[in-house]
Amino acid sequence: MRLPIFIIFYLISLNLFAQNLAFKNQEFSFSVGIAELDIEKFSPNKNLDFINYVDYDPEYLDFIIMKLGYRFDFFSKMSADIKLIMMDDIIPDNYDISVDYFLKPWIGIGAGSTLNKIWITYFEEYQIQALPDYYLMDYNVQQFTAYDLGFYLSPILKPIDNGVFKLLIKCDLGISSFMKEEATFYHKKKLSNERLQYHYETKADYQPYIQPRLDMRLKAFRIKETSFGILLNSSYYYSKRSISYIRTIQAWTSENKIKEQIEPPKHSYSRFEFNMGIFVSW
Repeated sequence: MRLPIFIIFYLISLNLFAQNLAFKNQEFSFSVGIAELDIEKFSPNKNLDFINYVDYDPEYLDFIIMKLGYRFDFFSKMSADIKLIMMDDIIPDNYDISVDYFLKPWIGIGAGSTLNKIWITYFEEYQIQALPDYYLMDYNVQQFTAYDLGFYLSPILKPIDNGVFKLLIKCDLGISSFMKEEATFYHKKKLSNERLQYHYETKADYQPYIQPRLDMRLKAFRIKETSFGILLNSSYYYSKRSISYIRTIQAWTSENKIKEQIEPPKHSYSRFEFNMGIFVSW
C-alpha cells in the first residue's frame, strides 16, 4: 500500500512547500472510536464465498479505531481533510482523504478516496467440508488482509458554523473494491495417491455504496491564535458486496486443470462508525 501512504505525505507536505496556496484554518486532530460490521451470511454451496468468512462477531465490538487528522482551507472556497487511520493492530495503513468545494458557505460538493481493511479468515474450512474424501495437506489457517479501496463524491451541508460550533453533514456516493488476493490448497485423496490443487485468485470488482456522515466540532478554549476543542463524528456505510475470483483446479498434473470464473452472490454489507477526540486549530 505504498501509493496511498505516499499520497498522504505528499498532501501534508504541501503545507510546507506550497505557501502560495494560502493555507488557512489549519487543524490537527486525534480521535478514538469503534466500528461495527453487519454482514449477511449465506449457507455454503458448491463455490467458496469469501464474504461468509469475514472476521466479525455480531455480538461483540469489531474494531477499535484511532485517527490522526489534518484539515485546512485553501484558495477561497476549498478545503482538504486528510485522515490516517489505525485499527487494532496499530498499523497506519488505512486512510480517508477528501477535497471539498463550497458553492456557498453552507453548501458544497466533495470528492475523495478511502482505504479500509478487514480480515477474511478460516476459509480452509470450506475446503475440508467440500472435499470430505480428501485430506487437506497444508492445514494452516488461511487469512486475507483484505483492503477495500473506494472513491466517492459527496453533497455537503454545513448548517452551523458560528466560530465556536460547526456541524457538517455529508453523504458519500461511491464505488469500492477489495484488492486482489491469492490462496492455494493442496489435497490428497484418502487411501489413494490422487492429489488435487485448488488455486483462488480474487478480482478487483468495484461495487456502489452509500455512506452518510456527521461531523461536529466544538471549540472549548483559545490561547492567542490557537484554539482547542472536542470533536465527534459518525458514519454509516451500506452496500451489496461480493468477492469474485478465478478458481483453478489441477488434478495430478498442471496439464489436467479446470479454470473457472466464479461470481458469488452479493451480501448486504454495512459498517457503523463512531469517533470522539480532540483538535487544535489555528
